[in-house]
Amino acid sequence: MLEWFGEMFSTLPEVFRAVYEFGDPQDEGRGWVGALITVLWIGPLGILPLYLAKLFYGKREWVSATMGIMGASSLLWWLHGVIPHGWIQFTDSQADLLSGTVIPATAGIDVTDDYRLDIASNLYGVITEGIVGALMIGGIVVTVWAALRMQRHLPKTLAPGETKPEAGGYK
Repeated sequence: MLEWFGEMFSTLPEVFRAVYEFGDPQDEGRGWVGALITVLWIGPLGILPLYLAKLFYGKREWVSATMGIMGASSLLWWLHGVIPHGWIQFTDSQADLLSGTVIPATAGIDVTDDYRLDIASNLYGVITEGIVGALMIGGIVVTVWAALRMQRHLPKTLAPGETKPEAGGYK
């Protein structure tokens, strides 16, 4: 186990380089392009519309609603699609670097010097797919939390001149 930690920490510079190179869509050694694409997407298409929705809330409802759905859709697309897909693509393309060093390749018990009892012969695949599942569950939890928070903090008011209908069932 200690050997694995030693290998993991010695491999981290290569892993960081692989992450940097993974962000380069044309494989020209410009990994900053991926970070720039991320910042340009999340900023103007995610955070800015949400800020405008908050700014126009109660003044121009149609602008607030349009900007809110645009910003939320953009961020949810990243949360439920881009990030899990990027994880899958990265771990598949860098399996030779990550497997056995950063992410364990197998799990088992050495019974004797000649015999190993394998518990999980494809532990790398199990861990990488498990992380995708955790990302998806986390995304669902964040989505439900955000929806409930917005419902609580941004109650829908009545339009000017509109009366609240009386509750009470059949008359």
